Amino acid sequence: MKLSLRLLLIVPFILIMLGCPGDDTVETIKPRPYLEVYNEDIAEIEDFMDEHFITVDASYNVTFTKITATTPGTPIFDALDTSASQNNPLKPLKFKTISKEGVDHKLYYLKLNEGAGSNPTRLDSVFTSYKGYKTDLSSFDAASSPTWFQLQDVIQGWQEVLPEFKSSSTQSINPDGTISFNNFGTGIMFVPSGLAYYNQSPGTIGSYTPIIFTFKLMNIRYKDHDGDKILSKDEYGGPTSGSALDTDGDGKPDYVDFDDDNDGKLTKNELFDVLPAIQKINGYYNFNDIPDCNGNRPAITKRRHLSNSCQ
Repeated sequence: MKLSLRLLLIVPFILIMLGCPGDDTVETIKPRPYLEVYNEDIAEIEDFMDEHFITVDASYNVTFTKITATTPGTPIFDALDTSASQNNPLKPLKFKTISKEGVDHKLYYLKLNEGAGSNPTRLDSVFTSYKGYKTDLSSFDAASSPTWFQLQDVIQGWQEVLPEFKSSSTQSINPDGTISFNNFGTGIMFVPSGLAYYNQSPGTIGSYTPIIFTFKLMNIRYKDHDGDKILSKDEYGGPTSGSALDTDGDGKPDYVDFDDDNDGKLTKNELFDVLPAIQKINGYYNFNDIPDCNGNRPAITKRRHLSNSCQ
């Protein structure tokens, strides 16, 4: 995979040395105000969606075309779902509002196909192919063959959008040894620079530049960050919730907390001792089979590893 997608959104600001040779005065270049940049970015994104239409082939490869008198088409923006629920199946252009630096960023994404497998969380690894564009349709990055990467390691736009899609429902091996993915999630995201690289300039993108990605979500690897045999997705609060659970309020989210309820007993030991044994799926605890303190399965009250009164 190329460098640009793997760059972290938050990187140190560039320091510029000013003055005569030998002058050790250092001045930090301050980023532009987020609201000012966002207003420019969202206008550029919405203009693009008003002025372009897409064509999609049988493999969900996307072509953007500028609307002219000789090349008419339906603007992307016409597919906007304006409902409060964002669940109108006839309007595949959705949006989320992401608050950052005191600014509400509208993040548009077009669902070409939701997928039929499972949703990732922003904690997981995804197997995806993609292509990145600026609004002039120059491409700055692409992976035509799917590649693995961790959502935690890439720009916030990806962390917000990919959990809205699902992986493929099934996989099959072709006679030539390649793998075919069926009914995978695929779409387009339109990312303001505040949810991308902002004042950084990776590759040919340039600072304060809104960007567009087409993508195909083929597969997911769920992570277990604290090694307690509970998948991080189950300790996070759900694929699209966007907030990590911290049951004992100690400042460490459950997915990296070795003792989720702060009862002095490691979560992995607390669950290992449960009888009858908790069901496991691929070596990880079936979260729905973890009992509460009274042994109820599924749990009625807090699961036993989340209640410090459960000994």
